[in-house]
Amino acid sequence: MSNKKYRFQVIKDLIATEEISSQDELLKKLMDIEIVVTQATLSRDLRELKVSKFPNHHGNYIYKLTEAEPTHQTVTHSNHITLTFSQNLGVIKTKPGYATSLAFEIDNAAFKSIIGTIAGDDTLLIIMKESSTREEVTHELRTIVPNINK
Repeated sequence: MSNKKYRFQVIKDLIATEEISSQDELLKKLMDIEIVVTQATLSRDLRELKVSKFPNHHGNYIYKLTEAEPTHQTVTHSNHITLTFSQNLGVIKTKPGYATSLAFEIDNAAFKSIIGTIAGDDTLLIIMKESSTREEVTHELRTIVPNINK
């Protein structure tokens, strides 16, 4: 097995079995098992492996393989999520850094009441289908964001 393939397998195994929240932490774990890699190479590896950060059950971001991520991940990062409506638009406010992954989860859930999302850093715009009600949208969102506040 080539060095790169071996390194990729080790990275995937570490990410699958441990909650790793930073490249520095991952670098240290690799060094512990005598795999020497630069920060730049690790960054490229993570991109090539399609690794993304997702919130865990404590609300902290950890690395996960995007391809292996279920589409209905439950997002439970404290009570910092609010939902406000204006006609067929919904706005979710959350902690900084959470909006993008939450938009990813909502878009991949393919909810019947939501056309799509646009995300910033801590704000997420939800475009509802015109025939959908706010209650339907809220109900669907609660399948992945159980602690959403209206």
